[in-house]
Amino acid sequence: MDRRTFVSTTSIGLAGLVSACAPAPVIRRQDTGPGVTPDTGPGVTPDTGPSTCDATGADIEGPFYRADVPIRSDLNLYGDVGEALMLSGVVTNEACQAIPQAIVEIWQANPAGDYDNTSSEQRYRGQVATDDQGRYDFSTLMPGRYLNGDTFRPAHIHMKVWVANSERLTTQLYFDGDPYNAGDPWYDQARSIALENGEGTFDVSV
Repeated sequence: MDRRTFVSTTSIGLAGLVSACAPAPVIRRQDTGPGVTPDTGPGVTPDTGPSTCDATGADIEGPFYRADVPIRSDLNLYGDVGEALMLSGVVTNEACQAIPQAIVEIWQANPAGDYDNTSSEQRYRGQVATDDQGRYDFSTLMPGRYLNGDTFRPAHIHMKVWVANSERLTTQLYFDGDPYNAGDPWYDQARSIALENGEGTFDVSV
């Protein structure tokens, strides 16, 4: 299934996904819906200037990408021993407007540090469409570390984002406090997630 087909059939495929609400038509960048309404009331001065969101930084795709992954938000399906992780966020454009129907795809190593590169199950890989407020979420396990040369890569999750069938972002997400962050050539604090009780939030701007 290509992504054009996926977008056109989202109204059927998303019914069982945790992150999806009733789908809206695919929204292009220039007409992505209402902006953020500033707070009003006594003592509050509305900010009438333009809102901007810094574009999320790109990162390498890596050697383990597989196309056409399953449409699913729950990746914790295999009975592996590991630390539960709930990852969620909002996809916006650089004007901070939410983007409904953006496609968010993630892939990662299992808790032992291995990628599923060949099986039909495509373990720890999935894609979802954002809801009408631009939100996505995934349920998974913390990815394991693996050797890159003579040192370990920190725990990380790969992510791609498409809008209107156009790829907008390829990046990697990291986690605060990982002992291998500092020595990793691709680590970026701006894409590092603070976890609390196994939950982390990462908002994407494309």
